[in-house]
Amino acid sequence: MAKVERAIDPMDFSSIPRTKDFINSLPDNVRFCQEHGGPVVIRESEISLNPGAGPPFAKAAFIACCEAALNNVLSAIAMDNTRR
Repeated sequence: MAKVERAIDPMDFSSIPRTKDFINSLPDNVRFCQEHGGPVVIRESEISLNPGAGPPFAKAAFIACCEAALNNVLSAIAMDNTRR
């Protein structure tokens, strides 16, 4: 099965650890696809050997088995962000 991917803006890299924790705290019916069973995760590119002052990786993205699963998690993240 093909995976879907949505890039994370480099300006948001510092929030990745908090976002991963939030995704892990979501109920299984939100963070796992109800049709295919796969989780929605965040993946970072390989660690850079010379990151300088920036993050230790060049790219990051949300990865899911389908658009519906990805959209469910992104909606939950957006709702949480509006509460802050």
